[in-house]
Amino acid sequence: MFGKKKSIVGLDIGSSQIKVVELMGFPKATTMLTVGIAPLLPDAIVDGEVMDREVVIDTIKTLFEKYKIQSKDIVTAISGRGVIVKKIKMDKMKKQDVSEQIRWEAEQYVPFDIEDVSLAFEIVNPDVGEGQMEVLLVAAKNEVVNSYVSLIKEIGLNPAVLDIAPFAIQNVYEYNYPVLNDKLIALVTIGAEITNISFIINNVNHFTRDMFSATNSCSQKIQRELGLNRSQADQLIRGETIEGINAENVDKFFQEFAEEVAVGIDKVLPFLPGEKEKIDRIVLSGGGALIRGIVDYLKNRFDTEVVIINALRNIKYEPSIFAEEKPEKISPVIAEAIGLALRG
Repeated sequence: MFGKKKSIVGLDIGSSQIKVVELMGFPKATTMLTVGIAPLLPDAIVDGEVMDREVVIDTIKTLFEKYKIQSKDIVTAISGRGVIVKKIKMDKMKKQDVSEQIRWEAEQYVPFDIEDVSLAFEIVNPDVGEGQMEVLLVAAKNEVVNSYVSLIKEIGLNPAVLDIAPFAIQNVYEYNYPVLNDKLIALVTIGAEITNISFIINNVNHFTRDMFSATNSCSQKIQRELGLNRSQADQLIRGETIEGINAENVDKFFQEFAEEVAVGIDKVLPFLPGEKEKIDRIVLSGGGALIRGIVDYLKNRFDTEVVIINALRNIKYEPSIFAEEKPEKISPVIAEAIGLALRG
């Protein structure tokens, strides 16, 4: 009771960057002690699977050493094709009974051998009529789960919680924003390889899907069309300028990408509760949230409010921890890491 307060670390192992944040004081007076971002070599992680274990381990170790992070308790997330999230209907039953029944139900929906997956669930609507309820089913391939757990342990850290990326984003959103009663919120996380789209109503996740069109695909198109290298294309995506490159020539690629995201959102809408025909708010996170013009494009496309998440809205911090970076530029990039740390 009277010992040193423990901090918790959120570790976002992305395909292009690794982000780490250290929080203390959750839930009443959450303070960010540390934030760090390190680039990751291309193809070290592909579709959420660790391909170059040594590179990933070395990058995480370097981050912890650079920022002198002492906490050993880590919350991280898995994502990609090895993770399935699906809302299903089941006969009404108690939660403990769902635990026994869920594996049999999952066999109908999971495209993997049921013996090769880890399962989790959440009852999202206990009564949808006709003696049924709605359950959010999460299935993750054991090889993906074991890969991340063993990697964290190999570094000498404790994987306190293994979450999935969309839930971390929902977590940080709920911590920083009040509930909009009965409103449909689209949480859109635009990463390097994956764009995740989740819909929540009253802080309940009703649908989530990954689309494999993200900033890497936008970068590759810019490279091909403008004859740039990857570093230059990524600079443009981050909102930086390059001498000799006309902004209008670049903006057309950004608009095309924004439309790809919009189409991805359109495809999800038919799976939502029937009475919800209009999105009340779109919340962008991830590095792609900073793409020039994407907020206005989606705002006009869906005729609704579109915001870039402020993941630091209810979190205290010393400005010095961001060095020369502006917190508002970093906030959407580290949103998942913050959501993970809040989970701990």
